[in-house]
Amino acid sequence: MTFVFYDTETTGTDTVFDQILQFGAIRTDENLKEIDRFEVRCRLQPHIVPAPMALKVTGVTPEMLMDPVLPSHYEAMRMIHAKLSDRSPSIFVGYNSISFDESLLRQAFYQTLQPIYLSNTGGNTRADMLRIAHAVAAYAPNAIAIPLGDSGKQVFKLDQLSPANGFDHENAHDAMADVEATIHLARLIRNRAPEVWSRLMQLSRKQDTADILREEEILCLTQYFGGRAHNRYVTECGANPTYDASRAVFDLNQDPEPYLDMTIEELVHEMNKGPAVIRAVRTNAQPILMPYTEIPGALREVSLPIEELGKRAHMITTNADFRRRVGEALANRYPAKDPSPHVEQQIYDGFASSGDQALMQRFHDVPWEDRLGIAMEMADLRMRRIAQRLIYFERPEVLPEKIRAALGHEIHSRLNTHDDLLPWRTVADAQQELDEFRTGDVDGSLVGFISDLGEFLGKLQR
Repeated sequence: MTFVFYDTETTGTDTVFDQILQFGAIRTDENLKEIDRFEVRCRLQPHIVPAPMALKVTGVTPEMLMDPVLPSHYEAMRMIHAKLSDRSPSIFVGYNSISFDESLLRQAFYQTLQPIYLSNTGGNTRADMLRIAHAVAAYAPNAIAIPLGDSGKQVFKLDQLSPANGFDHENAHDAMADVEATIHLARLIRNRAPEVWSRLMQLSRKQDTADILREEEILCLTQYFGGRAHNRYVTECGANPTYDASRAVFDLNQDPEPYLDMTIEELVHEMNKGPAVIRAVRTNAQPILMPYTEIPGALREVSLPIEELGKRAHMITTNADFRRRVGEALANRYPAKDPSPHVEQQIYDGFASSGDQALMQRFHDVPWEDRLGIAMEMADLRMRRIAQRLIYFERPEVLPEKIRAALGHEIHSRLNTHDDLLPWRTVADAQQELDEFRTGDVDGSLVGFISDLGEFLGKLQR
């Protein structure tokens, strides 16, 4: 199977209310040899306010945000979805992608009326080089160099990790440069720590991860918090009956006996404690679950004898009622939330019907003049609202005056409302961040950037 390594550069770090500005991808064969590459930049959407820090880091200027030569966000996301679909099935790989880039991509596809689960359906799977780097640091510590920060903790930021391992990352925070850096690390790890690479590729597949949890009674789970690895002997102890990818594992350093008769409510309480004895893992998020024979030396030194670990694991794996209650606790771990009034936060509020999916596809295929009629046929109010917004962004003149005025007022209010409780960034928020730049030690090269961005934000306020 081929790999598709990808990266995004964005208006900020909010995976719901920020947007992609640049996307880069390189497809390789199974030996990580490049086959082809794809890159696209796009313009800023009318309702998005960029974070000054994000623009400073990526080097994006106000002129680039509004460059008429660049495609719109809608046009770029259509191109990206088509390109990635053409390269399917593949293993989609980024750096911190499962937590960040993939969430941004899903939101972008959702807001452009396209299927959102591209990277893990249709034979595709996903992997994250940050997870793989974490696994290598724990299980093959001499395979790659891991830089240390001022506090003595390991640093896994791509712009520091890749140079420490021989990659010239002069253009860090450019999407294509970051993709090249990610591939460089992947090749090193594949060559120097092949067992870890192979295991993490296996864990990139949801079903394989589920099989490992079921078949390997004692596993070593590695999770990183605060820049440090936390390694535990665990065994699977339950599956969420409403979401199969959600599983629970039990820390075998603890005696299972006091937990076996707990009620569902008590188990929920235990899961939400820290450090938790019963932990949630997702089979579709590449958890680091290694064979117990491969454990790091530090864990081996403080662990119980393997016979005792096996006895404890057996107590759990053979107790069907306990496992059922743990599964129910997973399903009830968090209280139900009221639906969000904001369409971006409604992305996971249900699947569009087959009828609406057909209308969404047709929306893309007809002239803009005909798209409002299709939008009004959509039963899902989320999709109808997104469709109307897309028409306003792309061809506002085809909308009736009343709808056009309402959408224009909505965008203006979104940009300029002063309310600390709003979940998105307003112009006032960005101006406050820019003011902090002005009052700090400003590098001479930033003077022009600050001036230009301040002028740009002033225009957004009008």
